[in-house]
Amino acid sequence: MAASLVGGSLGYAFAQEASDSTVDVIQIEPLGASNQPGSLPPASQAKAARSAVKSAAASCAAQSQALKSAKRESDIIRATCLKDKLDQCNASLQSMKRRQAALDQAIAARDSGNGNHEFTVIGVLAQKSKALAQAANQCVGQDLFDTGETQVRKDVDLFVPDENPAVTSPVMDWPIPFIPPPVSGVS
Repeated sequence: MAASLVGGSLGYAFAQEASDSTVDVIQIEPLGASNQPGSLPPASQAKAARSAVKSAAASCAAQSQALKSAKRESDIIRATCLKDKLDQCNASLQSMKRRQAALDQAIAARDSGNGNHEFTVIGVLAQKSKALAQAANQCVGQDLFDTGETQVRKDVDLFVPDENPAVTSPVMDWPIPFIPPPVSGVS
């Protein structure tokens, strides 16, 4: 998805359109090649962090383009939604950049504990960036699902009875049998 976001507003709009019409589920995935942050060598951690920051920057740029488009079209609801997501994306991106610089310093100082911590935080921020990109897609996606003119088609089953259900025919009461009173034995 990050590769489709790099293209700008067109790639951003088509990223939602190209997928199936199902709800995207955010999967928590590790940053880099393995689940354990300590198992990656420092060079791989730095490379994965650079990639995550680059992906987040592309996502923020695509959201910015979508916001400009919404403002041009005077779509207040979409613009408000995108502005909120863009503000969160920019804050997350700035934090990722600071954490990447701290990771680079920890790698230079050969401090694996601090480096693993910074790498883990960058991974969490990358997941947040992906979630914000999905939320921004939902802001933009409202007009992608416009169905256009609706058509009403009426099919009548041939086996439907011809009777009008609003009119009920009277049901005859069952005759109540007349039982004569018992005869008394007194004369």
